[in-house]
Parts: sequence; structure tokens; C-alpha cells
Amino acid sequence: MLSVSAMVGLYFRFTGGRQKTTNEFLMAGRNMHIGPVAFSLMATYMSAISVLGMPAETYMYGTQFVMWMIGMPLGGLVAAYGFLPVFFDMNVSTAYEYLERRFGKTTRTVAAIFFTVQMILYMAVVLYAPSLALNAVTGLSTWASVISLAVVCTFYCSLGGLKAVLWTDVFQALLMYVTIITVVVKITMMIGFKEIYDIANEGGRIILFNVSADLTERYTLWNTIVAGILFSFHTFGTNQAQIQRMLSVGDLRRAQHALLLSLPLILIFNLFTFWDGIVIYALFHDCDPMKDENVNLNSPDQLMPLTILKLFRHIPGLTGLCISGVFSASLSTVSSAVNSLTAVTMEDFIRPYCFCQRLSESWMAFIAKILAVGYGVLTLLLTFIVANFRGVIEASNVVFGMVGGPILGIYSLGMFTKTANEPGTMIGLMVGFAVNAWMGFGSYLTKHHVPALPQSTAGCPVNSTFSPIEFVNTTEEVFLEGGIEALGLAQEEEKYIFPVYRMSFMWFPFIGSCVVFLVGYAASFLLSYWIHIPDVRPENMSPFVRNIYFKSRSKKESTKAIYPEVELSEKKDSENNLSHVSNGHTNIAMVVS
Repeated sequence: MLSVSAMVGLYFRFTGGRQKTTNEFLMAGRNMHIGPVAFSLMATYMSAISVLGMPAETYMYGTQFVMWMIGMPLGGLVAAYGFLPVFFDMNVSTAYEYLERRFGKTTRTVAAIFFTVQMILYMAVVLYAPSLALNAVTGLSTWASVISLAVVCTFYCSLGGLKAVLWTDVFQALLMYVTIITVVVKITMMIGFKEIYDIANEGGRIILFNVSADLTERYTLWNTIVAGILFSFHTFGTNQAQIQRMLSVGDLRRAQHALLLSLPLILIFNLFTFWDGIVIYALFHDCDPMKDENVNLNSPDQLMPLTILKLFRHIPGLTGLCISGVFSASLSTVSSAVNSLTAVTMEDFIRPYCFCQRLSESWMAFIAKILAVGYGVLTLLLTFIVANFRGVIEASNVVFGMVGGPILGIYSLGMFTKTANEPGTMIGLMVGFAVNAWMGFGSYLTKHHVPALPQSTAGCPVNSTFSPIEFVNTTEEVFLEGGIEALGLAQEEEKYIFPVYRMSFMWFPFIGSCVVFLVGYAASFLLSYWIHIPDVRPENMSPFVRNIYFKSRSKKESTKAIYPEVELSEKKDSENNLSHVSNGHTNIAMVVS
């Protein structure tokens, strides 16, 4: 799998445009087909966090998180028809170029910096997740697996550009599907569909309508739907990694079709990852691997690779194929992030501020390739930070909540209100980020205990012949100790924790975006009395509200389109008025003379 991905990068380095210009390297020449873009959107959206984290969350906390699938397509539709047309109308190269035209260069730069920090941390999470898989199966060092993934990813990203990223995403997406479907099919054949459902239901794992209003509960019907809407809305509507893919097709309608095609691909993938958690629970319901002394897993994120090894270790090649699917999920997301970070650095940092106008396109493309390598190395250095979160799902949502929520707030201010201005929006952004950072770091530092659903060891044998790996590496233990917090093993009474720090991480994006929108709008409204506010152009606004704010103009344009004689009459009247004014000026000049 690693070799094929590297060969795709080599292929696009020596074919087509050969990545000699930034348009070819970063935008794939803006002539990509809908198919690979749709698969790339899916593969980027569903990373190794989904392949490992979602089955783990379902195993530990039940299926309530599956209601996230209701919100996801709603957010995608809003992004497709509410945000995407704006980027094509303005013919931008990055999502943050819009912010400069709507607000100013400061907003563009700050938002690009926030995105850069978010994606670097997110890549670290995604790189760390599959390292758990390899460690559980082979005992290879976590750092060895992280480095091997990062090196191959950086190799084909820096050589083949966006085309290599898109086509490797297609290949990797197929392997991801193979992995999650194979596990479901194998366990269903072993136990039976009805038996699996009965076991999960008796174990309290089937939860769909937890309508509790308690904000501290990890998953409820409300926070899962809201989180699904906002995550999808942000990812497809403001995230440069996805916007860049949709811009690469070169046409709005084709981009919308690619996005709409990716939505069912994502839903199907999600459905199988949730069902993976159910079938894994049915397999281990009476002998939990995290409590079984013969196995003793350190993190629930290792359940998926453990299951793969247990099911397929006697079938040559199948274990490696499924683990390759986990790696593919990581590579697809990291490669997309590296490419998008390179584009943001080139278009939002280097071009606006440097002397790049004097450089040739070949030199600019060379700089872009150097940046791609640099981001791959930087991600390696930050991997150890995210390894201490309680599971990859929580880590990814905390990172998104701290940065993605506030960024979504400023785009909503720009596209849905005419009142918003740059100083007010920046105030809202800083307040929203500060609030989310306070909640996120406070929640992490206090290590609020989250009780898991019941786990049993009643059916465990006294001496087991199956032991996947002995975790004897002390460095590994430091990295994996954060996963123990999610197991619910500690029964002692917790000390008092400030209520905000006990809040579910699923609410972080919603709170961040709301704070930015409300504070930014209020600050912009007050500042508008003291500072000059430039006029907002129609193409800067979302199509959902464009006709509301520019109703008179649109009515006049539609009248002229339907009744051309009105426009002709207005033109004649205007010419007559100019003629009268001109004659008047001539007569006045004669009298003065």
C-alpha cells in the first residue's frame, strides 16, 4: 500500500504538467474529474480517527453518536449551496482569500494562521491513530510507524502535487471500505445478525434517543446532531483542504455534484464504522480485552486492530490488507492536509507579503514542494502532544472545537450579515477562541472522569493462548497512558470540577461559533458609529441572503432582463438629461462671457 501510494506520486511527477507551476501543483490545473474528487472528499473527511475511533466510541459509550449522521448531510447541503457559490463567484484560490475581500488582509492572515495550527495538530492526531494499530499487531515502535507514514506521505505529496493526492485517495478509500466491511461480514457470519443485536441491546449499547438536556453527558441526541451539522458545515464550507478539492474541478456545478456524491459515500462509511463497534462488542461482550489480564489493552482505540488480528491471523495476507486500510485512512487525510497547508502558505502568506512577483512559476512551484516537506516534518514533532488525549475521537473534536468553531463563526458573519466589519469580527474571533481554549484546556487538565458502559470478564478463560502483543516499551506506555482514562476503571469519588470543564466536548464547536457570531456582530454594530465601513458587494454574500440584502438591485436587474425596452427608455432619458445639462452649461457660459 505504501509502495503504490509512492508510485502514484512518481507517476504524476513525470506526466501531464509535471508539477512545474503552482496551478498544476496546488490546484491540479483546475480540470479534475468529479469521481476522484468525490472519493477524495470522503477519504479526507473520514480519517483513521473514524476507522479506529468510532468503533471504540460505540463499544465504550453506545450508538448514540450515530445520530451524528442526521446532521452531517444537512451541513453538507448548506455548504454546497450557501458557501461554495461564493468562492466560485469570486474566483479565489484559497478559502481565506474571501476573507480579505470581505473584511481585510488582517482577517485573512489571522484565519489562515488559525487554520495552519489546527491542521498541524489534526495531522498529528491522524498520524498517531494508526500507530496504535501497528503497535497492537506487530509490536513495532509507535514512532517507527508514525515516521514511516509521514515519510511516504510527504514523498508523494511533494512530488505529485494535488493530482497524486486525489488519485491516491481513491486507492486508499477502497482499502478503507474493505477493512470496515470485512470485519462486519466476518463477525456477522460467526455470530449472526439477530444475535449481535440482542447481545448489544442487553449490554446497553443500542442508544439512539437520549434526549437529556444535561450538557455534561458525553453523547445526547442534541449534541450529536448539532456537532454533525457544524462539523460538516465547517469542513465543506470553510476548510481549505476540502475547498481546494472542489475548486480543482473548475466549475461550480461540477463541484456541487462532487460534494453531493461524496455525502452518500461518507454516510455508508459511517454506518459500517458504527456497526463495527457493535459487532466487536458482540465478539468480546463477556471477555473485555481491556480488563482481560491475558490481553490488557491500554486504549479502546486498539480494539479494531486487535479484532482484525484475532479474526484473520490464520488467513495469509488478509490481516495486512485490513491494517493497510487503517493506514490508508491516515494517509488520505494527512496528504490532503499537507497539500492544503502548502496552498495556504503560498497564497495567503508568501504572495501577499513577499517579492514573489519577481520569481518564475517554476521557482514558486519549487518553494511549494519545499513547504510540503517542511509540514510533514513539523507534524512529526507535534505527534506526542495529542497522544495524551482520551481517545482519538475526543482529541479531534477538541482540536476542531478550539479552532474550527470560531473560524466557522467569522465566515458566517461575512456571508450572512452586512453589518459585520473587520475590527468587530476580529474581536469576536479572539473572544470565541479564548472561550474555547479555556474550555478545552480546562477539560483536559482536570481529566474529568467519563464513565463507560458496563464491561464484563465473566467469560474469560483462566489461561488464554491468544496474546496479541506485550506492551513492554516504556516509551510506548507513556504515549498510551491517556487511553486508560476512557476505560472507566477508577471507581473512587471524583473531586469537585468546575461545571464548564465537565461539559461534553461535542458542544465546543457550537459554543465557539456562536460566541464569535454574537460578539462579532455586536462589536461591529457599535464600531460602525465611529469608523467607516466599506460597502459590501453582492458576491461577498451567501446566495441564501443575497436577494434579501440586495433586493432592490436584483429587482431592477430582473426587470431589465424581462423588459429590455425599460432599460432602453432609461438610457434615452439619461441621454436627454445629459443633453439638457450640457445645453444649460453652454448657455450659462455664454451669459458669463
